[in-house]
Amino acid sequence: MMRWTSLLFLLLPLMVVAAKKDLPVSLVVDDAPVSQVLQTLAELKQKNLVVAPDVSGTVSLHLKEVPWLQALRSVIDSAGLALTQQGSVLYVHTQAWQKAQQLQLEAEKVKRLQNLPLQGHSVTLHYADAEDLAKAGEKLLSARGHMMVDKRTNRLLIRDDARHLPALKAWAREMDVPVGQVELAAHIVSMSETSLRELGVKWSLADASSPPGSGKLTTLSSNLAVGDASTRAGFNIGRISGRLLELEL
Repeated sequence: MMRWTSLLFLLLPLMVVAAKKDLPVSLVVDDAPVSQVLQTLAELKQKNLVVAPDVSGTVSLHLKEVPWLQALRSVIDSAGLALTQQGSVLYVHTQAWQKAQQLQLEAEKVKRLQNLPLQGHSVTLHYADAEDLAKAGEKLLSARGHMMVDKRTNRLLIRDDARHLPALKAWAREMDVPVGQVELAAHIVSMSETSLRELGVKWSLADASSPPGSGKLTTLSSNLAVGDASTRAGFNIGRISGRLLELEL
């Protein structure tokens, strides 16, 4: 005990001068109480420091010309402590106390959110079906929120807290869009025999055994070809009951 105390007080005048000039500090202690080392560092910078009663243990340091904040962090980290600041006051606690405080703050936050007042809002849908959206929107509600459907006006009746309600309204507007549709149109064209002759079409039904282009017709022949056509082209386009269907243009 006398060893580290004497050494600490021998270095104190030099450290105070260094702190006033904002110069690096040096600190050498051997098995010294953590709380007393922290108080000494606070005196160097004229800082307000509160050390929790449950802070215990000793620390051995040999620091030479290091920034004051780094020296303070070295003591805090080596002792497994937590450092917080509120205004101009530094607080030193154990890490167990720090974790307990964080859990308490999180629990209080959850409690505040659970106590938020509920607000109501209605969304009139022009394209989407209200019942379908209500089923899909349940996953966006909070634990206390709910969604109802007005079938008569195709409206969503939403009730939730102020934290969830804006997202629900935006989602409903985004989903209320017209669904793309495909239009099918059929046109029936009626042509007279004269028009077919002007087009120049000749149908014939021939035996499959007949040589191509033989012109041997059997049961069907429709000659609507142009009389003065300069060029003719014929080809098979299908088979009906073993007979070839020929088209000549």
